[in-house]
Amino acid sequence: MSAGAPAYRDRAALPKLGSAVPKGPVLLDTNVFIEALTGRGPATLRALLANLPRSFVSGATVAELNWVRGRLDPLDPRTASVLAKVKSALAQIEPAKILVPDAEDWARAGTLAGTAARGVAGAARSIRTATDRAELINDAVTAIVALRAGATVVTRDADFDLFMQIEPGLDVIFYD
Repeated sequence: MSAGAPAYRDRAALPKLGSAVPKGPVLLDTNVFIEALTGRGPATLRALLANLPRSFVSGATVAELNWVRGRLDPLDPRTASVLAKVKSALAQIEPAKILVPDAEDWARAGTLAGTAARGVAGAARSIRTATDRAELINDAVTAIVALRAGATVVTRDADFDLFMQIEPGLDVIFYD
């Protein structure tokens, strides 16, 4: 891990989807699924989902996508459509492509998340709540399993910028 304190950098300076090339296989972060399935974000995201069987996914992403099954109101008429899209996407993920952390990965992810939180403490975007902490740890788990697999993370989540500064071997491509 790098010794310097990480800080959020200008997004314009970060590697961008479309102009940057992944150094290895691709791992899709949760926001890629959410934005592609809802029609938001660049068209490239939908193309990534179309090639889903060739991409890696973190176990944390699988959990986050399944979270909507319990969270959405079953009586809301929109729920069935959303759940069908999520179920379809999840069905396309090959089980061997789901990267699941082991005990060492969890420990590394906890340290990575804590280091990132310390680096931005007091900044405009700080990790203040239990929800912030849980989301940061899930993202750190995703970063660690991607690092272990040699995969490039595709995300819009700025926390991965912090992780790249702490773990220089981590490859991330961002989209807006």
